[in-house]
Amino acid sequence: MEGRQINDIERERTVGEILNAALAIYRRYPLLFAALAVGVIAPFELAKLSITGVGPFGSAGSESAGTLALFELIYYVLVGPLISALHVHAVVDIGAGRAPKLGDVAIRGLRVLPVVVAAEIIAGILIALGFIALVIPGVILSLRWAVVAQTAAVDNEGWLPALRRSRTLTQRNYMHIFGLQIAVALLTSGIGLVFGLGTAGNGAGAGSVLLGIAVYTVIASFTALTLAILYFDLRARQSTPAHRSTPEYQELRDLD
Repeated sequence: MEGRQINDIERERTVGEILNAALAIYRRYPLLFAALAVGVIAPFELAKLSITGVGPFGSAGSESAGTLALFELIYYVLVGPLISALHVHAVVDIGAGRAPKLGDVAIRGLRVLPVVVAAEIIAGILIALGFIALVIPGVILSLRWAVVAQTAAVDNEGWLPALRRSRTLTQRNYMHIFGLQIAVALLTSGIGLVFGLGTAGNGAGAGSVLLGIAVYTVIASFTALTLAILYFDLRARQSTPAHRSTPEYQELRDLD
């Protein structure tokens, strides 16, 4: 069963099956995915620590709140997109029956990073405007562009085609995507809460920093992996005529 989860990437999956597939792939290639994430997370967290004095689990004082907000922005527009690009390219290799190699995946991920970043920035701005407007448009747009980074990384045709393609893939699957987002959020929030409970102050001690980097590496890697599998799940759903007429999505289609 695990072999099918790993090798048969582009097929329809339930939320539970996506999570199981992500776990199966992570168990098969733990060092690869850990390296892909920690290679981005560790420099980011160490740079933040050196500038603000606040560790991964630390809390900000008023004097460093603005700088930490800037780091959050950097994470959104650069760190997160890079991790997504690296992970989806590794999944592409797995789906093709190849063992992903760290150097090759890193090169391909860096090569498409500009278009992934551009797509994420534009989507993020429009989603934020949607939340400012009436909240509900922001929710719909966040679902519409849930796999924009993965689309941009795989297609590499530009940020505008990536936005369009993500809309096409997601437009009849909003409840499916929302369910996965909730499940991943609960899992990752629980992990972060459990491991961050013992941290007080700025969390800048060596042990706390190393633990924080390890925990955020796992969280970022697992999240990126589930979204990569979601991307291929949505591609499979788009190619299934029966799914396109499923009535349970009619209300959300009307909103799209």
